[in-house]
Amino acid sequence: MVMCSYYVAVFLSAFLLFQVQPMLSKALLPGFGGSYLVWGGCMVFFQGMLLVGYILAHVAQRRLGVRRYSRIHGLMLLAPLLFFPFDFEGLGPVAGNMPMALEVFRILFGCISLPFLALSMTSLVLQRWLSISALSQRKNPYVLYAASNLGSMLALLSYPTLVEPFLSLKMQGYVWWGGYLVAVLLHIPCLPKSRTDEGTDVCEEGLGHPPASDCVVWFLLSASACASLLAVTNVITFDIASVPFLWVLPLAVYLTAFVLTFKEKAWYPVWMRQLLSWSVLTGVLLHLMTDLRLGVPAPVAMFLYLGILFVICVNCTGKLVERRPSAHGHLTAFYLVLAAGGLFGSLIISWVIPLISSSLVEYPLSFFFVLLAMAACGERVSRKNITPAGIGRVLSCAAVVALSLVAVPWMVARVVGTDSNASLVLILIALPLALSFRCVSSRPWESVGLLGIALVCMSWTGDLAVGAHRTIRIRNYYGVYRIYDRGPLKYLQHGTTQHGRQYIEGHREALPLSYYHPSTPVASVLTCEVIPRTRVAMVGLGTGAVASYIREGQGLVVYELDPDNLPVAKNYFSYLDIAEAQGAQLEFVFGDGRVSLRDRKNSDLDILIIDAFNSGSIPVHLLTVEAFEEYFDKLQPHGVLLMHVSNKILDLVPVVYSNAGRLGLLACEKALRVDVSEDADVTLWMALTKDSRAYKVLNGPLGWRDLHAEEGRELPKPWTDQYCNIIGAMF
Repeated sequence: MVMCSYYVAVFLSAFLLFQVQPMLSKALLPGFGGSYLVWGGCMVFFQGMLLVGYILAHVAQRRLGVRRYSRIHGLMLLAPLLFFPFDFEGLGPVAGNMPMALEVFRILFGCISLPFLALSMTSLVLQRWLSISALSQRKNPYVLYAASNLGSMLALLSYPTLVEPFLSLKMQGYVWWGGYLVAVLLHIPCLPKSRTDEGTDVCEEGLGHPPASDCVVWFLLSASACASLLAVTNVITFDIASVPFLWVLPLAVYLTAFVLTFKEKAWYPVWMRQLLSWSVLTGVLLHLMTDLRLGVPAPVAMFLYLGILFVICVNCTGKLVERRPSAHGHLTAFYLVLAAGGLFGSLIISWVIPLISSSLVEYPLSFFFVLLAMAACGERVSRKNITPAGIGRVLSCAAVVALSLVAVPWMVARVVGTDSNASLVLILIALPLALSFRCVSSRPWESVGLLGIALVCMSWTGDLAVGAHRTIRIRNYYGVYRIYDRGPLKYLQHGTTQHGRQYIEGHREALPLSYYHPSTPVASVLTCEVIPRTRVAMVGLGTGAVASYIREGQGLVVYELDPDNLPVAKNYFSYLDIAEAQGAQLEFVFGDGRVSLRDRKNSDLDILIIDAFNSGSIPVHLLTVEAFEEYFDKLQPHGVLLMHVSNKILDLVPVVYSNAGRLGLLACEKALRVDVSEDADVTLWMALTKDSRAYKVLNGPLGWRDLHAEEGRELPKPWTDQYCNIIGAMF
């Protein structure tokens, strides 16, 4: 019965730890414009607090003794009750000019630091209590770590499926605190009761420290696993949506690896070790596909990303189990190094890479860390294992990799052309790349060197394949911009999504292209003489193509989250300059679109354009019932709300209809589904209004239709600030 208390206490503490993470991260999103990096910033905070908790548990028990510290631990568990309840409303607005990562850290520190710290110590403390108890399980206290990770995994999976859809944030907070009180009570049966137990209460300072070589291996394995986790999370959320469901899937995979390898009989088969090199190669090719703008169906991409992550994490955690200390006195040191490595890996991916890199290089870079960790587990580099044959093998494979990634795309672009050649380039690259990596797969240090060369060469592959030149890359906490020329056009690429293009010179320079071409649905409204358009506002700047429709006597207010987007639009595209030359009045407001609109004093807008859902990371807080209410609060009674809902992964049309129905709005849609012009892209728009006369114009001469009403389709539950169903919106 006592052993059951150990398991349940550790399980519940971990469950609460990983329930509060997506809960508070979701509450933070609106204040940071729904940025995909919010979750990464939160992960760094939580891992940092986990490390602090491990340090406290390690130092206190070594210096005070396990039993003596157990008396203090009760106070550590009761003190967090002072934080009850959570102030979710105070988490929303960004209250400073600090970088996003530091601002996230500051807010979370004031909200959850003490409760999180107390829970983070539970697993280590109870494992040490178990190791000095009279229970038979004391010989292998590491099994509690498997229970801890199982609780973490179930917490993550249950949040988007069972908690988020049915409980408001406020109710989630109350339930969480109830669970915390239960976790505190479960510690009572586990307390060390007497000195007749197997252990003693001597301080552990005299035990010494584990070997430095072991600490280095533990650190590298933990860091590489966490780096891979955050890199996969960044890739997925950058292109789909920054929401709890897509945060928790990679983390659940990561934790599953710990559950499988740290259980009483570790699961780490030989075939899983052999699969690592193939998984790394597949990941490299996935990154190349993204760089070549080759589309992969969302379910397939998710399966591949998560499958590769699973193989990596099982190999990292399996090696950790093999190298864990046999002396229980070094148990807390082991977990302390793991926490430090995890924090380091997360910091590199979430804080350092976005500042020093201009592309999503963290994904292939995480493979480099993994191979480096695996090499550190094996034979050390010395003069004995550096042979002429080995040097020749590495140099020849490196030459093949470099030529494949640089020369092949360059030659294909000139021989075949740049249109629709991406598949051919990938095929011609994949085979020599696979053979080269296979040649060195059994030699860890050679694999590390070869992947490093590949990382350098891959930075040119995408541009060479499409014939891009004069490429400029800009990265910040909101995304990755790539501006490049190709033929007579200049392109703006945001992540894997093209956000606009423009003719470089000539009479077509003023022609709006892509989703704002004169043949598109939005253009039909912006050029309609019946619908007023004296004051137009839009959320999302892009290249600024919409400004082409603004004339003298008209005004355009652009609400843009990313301050770097305006220099991009002004310095590399000329739509804004052309509009100003036509007499248009342009105004730019930086910050989250919804928050900035809320601060607007007048309700004088004729048209409001929301262009923030076109692939890329979906800012869900701009798509809720409450957001729609705030939009129409700034529109005139005859005003029209236009929403660009084109998306290759999510079907947002039913959501917009459902939200409109909740508010009694008139809604319709119009799509450009055929290539009427090489300058126009397939696009889907929705229009909402309160004015029946404006709706008749849309529904009549402009050709917009309420297809859901005509076809009698069932609509989903409206999305609110408390509820959204990303899973239901996936194709």
